[in-house]
Amino acid sequence: MRLPLLAAATVLSGALAVPAAVPAFADSAPPAAAATYGAAAHRPGVADHLAWHKALDDVVAAGVPGVIAEVHDARGIWTGTSGRGNLHHRQLPSVDGRFRAGSNTKTFVATTVLQLVAEKKVRLDAPIERYLPRLVPNGKHITVRQLLSHRSGLFNYTDSLWGGSLEQMYKTRFRNWTPKELLTEAFRHAPYFAPGTAGHYSNTNYIVLGMLIEKVTGKSAEQEITDRILGPLGLRHTSFPDNSVRIPGPHAHGYIRMNGPGSPRIDVTEENMSAASTAGSLISTTHDLNRFFSALIGGKLLPPALLHAMQDVKPLPGQSPYGLGLDRVTDPAYGTAYGHTGGTLGYTTYSYTTADHSRQVTISLNTMVDSAQIKAAMDIALTMLLSSPTKTA
Repeated sequence: MRLPLLAAATVLSGALAVPAAVPAFADSAPPAAAATYGAAAHRPGVADHLAWHKALDDVVAAGVPGVIAEVHDARGIWTGTSGRGNLHHRQLPSVDGRFRAGSNTKTFVATTVLQLVAEKKVRLDAPIERYLPRLVPNGKHITVRQLLSHRSGLFNYTDSLWGGSLEQMYKTRFRNWTPKELLTEAFRHAPYFAPGTAGHYSNTNYIVLGMLIEKVTGKSAEQEITDRILGPLGLRHTSFPDNSVRIPGPHAHGYIRMNGPGSPRIDVTEENMSAASTAGSLISTTHDLNRFFSALIGGKLLPPALLHAMQDVKPLPGQSPYGLGLDRVTDPAYGTAYGHTGGTLGYTTYSYTTADHSRQVTISLNTMVDSAQIKAAMDIALTMLLSSPTKTA
């Protein structure tokens, strides 16, 4: 099963030197602790799934500092954790910890836009020029639907913002960016293709959509999402950071390896997320993301026709098939699941719900997926957690 590439932050490659002043942590730290359950209140009626434990341990063994996961199904809620939440200490990552959810933000943005469509405040197939005149080049020919589905052709600003350098991305992580600055960077480059003729994942689309929400509602996109989704669903541990560089509440530290597998780890927990904005700045927990995707795929947030449009996926190069702010993964072990992935400098998140709404799974790593070994271990872990428990577990 092929999962999408990291979404909020472009995965950058190349031999990049670690700045001399950057504190680093060697990969030769003491071995990670074994996976364990979280508090009993988070796992009512769920038997001991040894295979799930091992899958999380295998993710850590592949090169991840720490991992947390939550599975929600008819049997109850299972939580698991493995590795370390802080390389200075031996403690497991907290199963209740918050993290940067990256491009899972896009599904919240898309849901809000589609609610505005349901209220007839936005037309799905209207050009963005109607709502944001003179903002987007060729905006008369780019529709709201094309922005939601990454078929606008707009250049992805994160591919050039840091000059293709992970080191530069690290050095400027405390800079405050405005949405207009991000769009200026995107619009310096020619589009990938004529609108609607192909697909290309572009964070630029969701910066524009955030500005659309603000224009139509008179409130910031972050506040509108809070009022429409976070509040009503009781997602008390999900928030937008505004200009704060810190993650509120308990959380694992986030790390990168500047020179790839085997190089020392650098702590990037604190970061100004304005470079991600409405494309990927959300902070959340495994429990809150599972509740959100359960409500969405369960039909509680959108009328059936618009939920169907959201799930109407098309091929997207380098990604899983993509709909409107939602992607689809498939495997014989569980069938079909809908959700999203997200990646920032120090965190990677996978959050999916089976199409029959029987199971929700969210997995969070406190690092980027920067090796084939981590990617393979995560593929296996996600497949196992989305599948039904074995009788021998």
